[in-house]
Amino acid sequence: MINIEKLNTLKQGFTYLSRLLDYPEQDVLESEFLENFQRDYSETPSKSEIIDVIAEMQTYSLEELRTHYVSLFELNNRYTLYMTYYKMTDSRERGQLLAKLKMLYEMFGVRINGTELSDYLPLMLEFLAYSDWKDDDRQQDMQLMFSVIEDGTYSLLKNAEVQEDDMYFKLIRIVRAEFKSCLEQSAKEGEKLV
Repeated sequence: MINIEKLNTLKQGFTYLSRLLDYPEQDVLESEFLENFQRDYSETPSKSEIIDVIAEMQTYSLEELRTHYVSLFELNNRYTLYMTYYKMTDSRERGQLLAKLKMLYEMFGVRINGTELSDYLPLMLEFLAYSDWKDDDRQQDMQLMFSVIEDGTYSLLKNAEVQEDDMYFKLIRIVRAEFKSCLEQSAKEGEKLV
């Protein structure tokens, strides 16, 4: 079960994680980005790790960062930020799951602008940052998104074991840790639900 209060404390932080995992833009390299992150991001065990990743990213030029990003996620079939791809590739089931995610976004007042699929990890993080779900009775419906992120990031990191020290894979491990911190123990089973 999702701990909505805990998830809400991380809401602003998902904006930063989304920006860091998306195609690099100049704002990520600006000193204000780090300053704003330090001010806005909740105190979690991952905060100092994220600061380290931002500092590492800021040692690169925008062109170098973009080249690295493209070589990892766009020119390499082994890694993708489309979370359902690992289990379903281009199957009919994947299309149905993408449609369910899109309906989930719309249910909480968010529309996808652009061409990204609904399982794109930065888009999912953006949804959590900008949607209005805090007082909605249907908030546990977000369990679908949690499951997709859990499965996708697990597969992505498993494929990336040889590059586990890469700044982007560090961020993906952090996303997993932050999401797991928002899950409550099931009273009956004593297991995390994902």
